[in-house]
Amino acid sequence: MRTEIIQMMAGAAILSAITYIPILARDHLGADDLYIAFMVSAYATASFFSSYIFGRAGDIYGRRIILRIGILLSTLSFGLIVLSSTLEILFIVRVLNGFCIGIYPGALAAFAYESKMKMGRFASFGALGWGFGTVLAGYAAGFNIYYAFLFSALFFLFAFASAFTLPKIEVHSIKVPLFPIETFKRNYPVYLAVLIRHSSAFAVWTYWPLILSNLGGDLGIIGLVQATNSLAQVIFMLGLTDRFDCSKLVATGLVASSMTFVWIGMAQNIIEIFTAQVLLGFAWACLYVGALKYVTERNTERATASGLLQSMLAISGVVGPIYAAIIFTLGGNYYTVIFFAAFMAFLSFLIFSITNRNVECALIEPKQVEVVMEDDSALGEGCT
Repeated sequence: MRTEIIQMMAGAAILSAITYIPILARDHLGADDLYIAFMVSAYATASFFSSYIFGRAGDIYGRRIILRIGILLSTLSFGLIVLSSTLEILFIVRVLNGFCIGIYPGALAAFAYESKMKMGRFASFGALGWGFGTVLAGYAAGFNIYYAFLFSALFFLFAFASAFTLPKIEVHSIKVPLFPIETFKRNYPVYLAVLIRHSSAFAVWTYWPLILSNLGGDLGIIGLVQATNSLAQVIFMLGLTDRFDCSKLVATGLVASSMTFVWIGMAQNIIEIFTAQVLLGFAWACLYVGALKYVTERNTERATASGLLQSMLAISGVVGPIYAAIIFTLGGNYYTVIFFAAFMAFLSFLIFSITNRNVECALIEPKQVEVVMEDDSALGEGCT
């Protein structure tokens, strides 16, 4: 259960912060919508670069050392949110948060796969963490919004403690080029699909807590809305996703995403959002697990491939707020952003269907690989 605990606690920490940072910035520190979009974009930019750098490092130096460093730095940086009393401090801290959370996901996904864990089960614990994390953080925020971020730091602290109990496993120490072009080419259909869908979705998530607030949700209800989505993800990830081919999962997730955003755009009150969250949970379960299976089954340099997937998710957080800012500048509103996301999700389905037509999900045989026992003392050694 060690890997599951890390995935669950890290998920709880990240979503607890993401859910309540926009509310802190707008309602307590005086930020406008464009500033929030800029801050979210900067957070995602930092995550993009660190995901790329440290995903590759996980293949070269070993999974556990990169994982432990990332969780430790995330614990420290998320603790700084509690001290963010001005917009300037909050901005700097969020950039640090973004960089730190990009360090460990590639190594964690690779470790989980090489520990013979099914990707649906692995992903489900992240969703489980999102659910209980936002509920607890939402309850705490009802007393003082900074308490939500204290919970984020505590969740990461639990994850860090679990990271030190991970066993040694046989790993492939791989010589990965600085710019892994072949890895990208092998997986570009799913990278492109995730980028297109998730960047437009992130335009919605940038203002998601504010959208829910406008529909009548208070801090506690917002936490329950997020928990409904997370519970649905857990159910679908555990009960459904490991049974199907990765390409079919990705395609299904993209179509379901488009349907979800149409549903959200038509909601008239916060109660109707709860039902939409179930469909959203199904959509993301299919897309995310399908993408994880795609990059772990088709590659030996799994930390690099998973890190690139995380980079696509992160850069979506850069592009999404830019989309939102452009739409608002042109006179749009929250609902314009939502229906734009629906269109882009369907477009990504069409593009994925075309680019992936002749690509099969198959494990690529390792080339120039040395099997070693992962050991922290062997940092920098064992590369072929």
